Amino acid sequence: MSTSTLSQKSIWTGRILSGLAVAFLLFDAVMKFFMDKLPPEALEAGAALQWPIERMPLVGTILLICLAFYLIPRTAILGAILLTGYLGGAVASHVRVGNPLFSHTLFPIYVAVFIWLGLFLRDARVRKMLEP
Repeated sequence: MSTSTLSQKSIWTGRILSGLAVAFLLFDAVMKFFMDKLPPEALEAGAALQWPIERMPLVGTILLICLAFYLIPRTAILGAILLTGYLGGAVASHVRVGNPLFSHTLFPIYVAVFIWLGLFLRDARVRKMLEP
């Protein structure tokens, strides 16, 4: 199915889903550069994952690079793959410290679903990959 035969509703739904995921991940990435300026509650939540605070800018940079690949139409599939790997690491971090399943551990998977479903709805290449 080409972009011309794809309904505008599907394309816009895909853009919205992708936009929600990108907005969340962009906010998360930027906050990793300001860890020393966050309220104590946010610092405690970050400390619960047992990541050294001095490593957060590196993690934020990696996330921004993955997001850049996802936002460029030509490299969006590669970006989705990279973001899936990044989010898999987030799941592993939550499992390692024993966070609640549905609210914390699976949250990165919810974001990944938005990433892939959004891409599926707005990019004919992804739909073509899944054709029998």
